[in-house]
Amino acid sequence: MTRSRKLVKLVLPIIDLMSALTCAYISPWVANAVAPYVGWHTEENFNAFTSSPFMAGAAVAVVPILLRMVGFYHRNNLQRVSTALRQLFTFIVYYLCMMGIYLLVVSDAISTYMNHLILVCIILIPLVIFLRYFVLRFLQMNTPVGRRYLRSVLIAGKPEDIETHWQTLPDFWKRSLTVVGKVTPETSQEQVQQMIEENHVDRLILMGGMAAYHDNEETITRCELQGIDIYVHLKDGHPVSMRADVSDIGDHRVLILTSTPVYSWARLFKSVFDRVMAAVGIILSSPFWLIAAIGIKLSDPKGPIFFKQQRSGLYGKPFGMWKFRSMYVDAEERLAEIKEKYGNEMDGPIFKLTNDPRIFKFGHFIRKFSIDELPQLLNILMGDMSIVGPRPLPVYETKEFPEYSQRRRLSVKPGLTCYWQVEGRSNTESFDFMVNKDLKYIDNWSLWIDFKLILLTIPAVLFGKGAK
Repeated sequence: MTRSRKLVKLVLPIIDLMSALTCAYISPWVANAVAPYVGWHTEENFNAFTSSPFMAGAAVAVVPILLRMVGFYHRNNLQRVSTALRQLFTFIVYYLCMMGIYLLVVSDAISTYMNHLILVCIILIPLVIFLRYFVLRFLQMNTPVGRRYLRSVLIAGKPEDIETHWQTLPDFWKRSLTVVGKVTPETSQEQVQQMIEENHVDRLILMGGMAAYHDNEETITRCELQGIDIYVHLKDGHPVSMRADVSDIGDHRVLILTSTPVYSWARLFKSVFDRVMAAVGIILSSPFWLIAAIGIKLSDPKGPIFFKQQRSGLYGKPFGMWKFRSMYVDAEERLAEIKEKYGNEMDGPIFKLTNDPRIFKFGHFIRKFSIDELPQLLNILMGDMSIVGPRPLPVYETKEFPEYSQRRRLSVKPGLTCYWQVEGRSNTESFDFMVNKDLKYIDNWSLWIDFKLILLTIPAVLFGKGAK
């Protein structure tokens, strides 16, 4: 990330925080101004920061946090207007929910006038932030850069790559650059150095993807030694989920390209949260364990209560996943026969069948409400699974993935629930749909997404949505 992008990421939340503070401060005047038109009463000397400093301060402080959660700062103020409006609408919903919860907790201490101020802020803050976004985006995309602020850049790569890929870059970004030279395979290093010194080059842009990085090794080393930033323009079709980082290993530096969530305090919290919630979940769900055990034994006395199957874990490493048994004991042996007789309701390697004859009656009940999944809390305690993550598939299904790129869903720990369970569960007939939902989770992971999926899973389970 360049220094300018880091500055934007730092400054925008501060600007929005100050905007929210201003909106909250002037909200009494706004409320009093509209009061005659909407039937509100007025309080001329009211000040929210004096009357309720904790609530007012918390309501303002949470604004940039929620905006970051909904991805408002992800594109450094350059997302599309429609995207910004959608993000701000989501922000309003979350903000309204938080204020609603607070009002329920302290309902006796909140006056009607305070409710009016909250409503004014919920309307005013997103409006002011959108105006800030729109004006700043317009200025970024349309204001010409003064000559003294233009960045002198070299473009390196094969002539055809330079010609093709340079045209694809956005005009607002190219306006901030002055191309002072092109480095092709025929360009000597003496010529490269001459262009650097004569034009005060501060940036090298490689056209042609990672292959260009390899082909221009000498030029890259030369620029690196002189402190010149290096940009690699990735070709169309290159995985857009990859992120770059540099790490020190002993005396050596290593460039790391990763498409999985980077290790951070958030991932550490997720790991701790998983185990704590699994332990709590086992305790709270213990009556259902007893019901399941009794029901299974009455339905099929000859078989065991639990069913253990080899599933694909992190990067495909097999582990034994536990479930309450919902099928007859010969279910595994009859799989080929069932496939041949009834077919498969889902494309790809995953087998799904409504009214699978291998499931006994009580098994349908515990499947509908996901009671059969409860023993996987033990897998979470052992570290093989997470609360939220792509569902672990049987090892034999993983081996039959049509495309090797679909194995990227194995690059994070499998979980009890994810987008597929919330948005489709077994109602979908598309294997690609499931994989795309899993990759959506991996590429956009955050603690907020985990909490949201946990909350959305609860009604999906209670109403047996899509279960088979």
